[in-house]
Amino acid sequence: MMNIFLESPEFEDIYIKGMNIDLHLIAKGDKNGIPLLFIPGITSYSYSFAELLRKIPNDFYCLSLDVRGRGQSSWPEKGYKLNDYVDDLLNVINYLIGNKHNPIIIGHSMGARIGVAFASQYSNLISGMVLIDPPINGPGQRDVYPNPLEEMFLKQKSAVDEGKMDLFKKLMPEGWSERQILQRANEYRNNSRNAIIESYQSLLYEPFHAHLKNVNVPMLLLAAEFGDTIREDELELIKNLNPLLETELIKEVGHMIYKDNPDIVAQRIVSFGKSIERNSERNEITNR
Repeated sequence: MMNIFLESPEFEDIYIKGMNIDLHLIAKGDKNGIPLLFIPGITSYSYSFAELLRKIPNDFYCLSLDVRGRGQSSWPEKGYKLNDYVDDLLNVINYLIGNKHNPIIIGHSMGARIGVAFASQYSNLISGMVLIDPPINGPGQRDVYPNPLEEMFLKQKSAVDEGKMDLFKKLMPEGWSERQILQRANEYRNNSRNAIIESYQSLLYEPFHAHLKNVNVPMLLLAAEFGDTIREDELELIKNLNPLLETELIKEVGHMIYKDNPDIVAQRIVSFGKSIERNSERNEITNR
């Protein structure tokens, strides 16, 4: 579990000990501000959001989670289904319970699915969610995920674990810089192979739409134009599932929206966060 490029004294390390899991987060900003809880995708980890976190004003309290099987959190042999991740999030929410603001969840890809599954059960514990290009697979929906498990994720993971960096470089997108390649390798080093495999099965076979329909907080979904994660007809279906959901198609970006265009993602998160804050202040005044 190496972190050769992204370690930074600007981030505080937080360790949360649960019943069966230990969780690690990095944090920055005002601890009394609205907590923004970032949840990464299937082969990412807390520091994957580092550049994005740096663009969020410090009046927010930003926290980025190593979900189980990633980074400095526990790496169990199994237990990578949605309910496992949801239980872990309860530990994080419990850690933040002293903050007067309920957190806003910002999830990318699998992280967005985790957030939706959590909010389906525990909407009263959060203020809202920003969902960044979540996979829409699940029972009755598209049954193939755009990125194959064996030929992409596990092949790239094996190349890194076996020290075959020349092969790994060939597996990366054309035009990537040396730094991008090394950072991607670093992400794979911070991912358990078992976590990737079981989480991938979760992407394909566990519900997303039913959970989304059951959420009772404001949501903003950012879809990537070139990700093939959410197609036009699929986006239309999602729009009609929940009146609290707003959607936006982000042009000229792939699935890793927050890396392709971190400025626009940061802008959308900050705008959403401030709107949640304003609504909360109005409700406080009304209830006095």
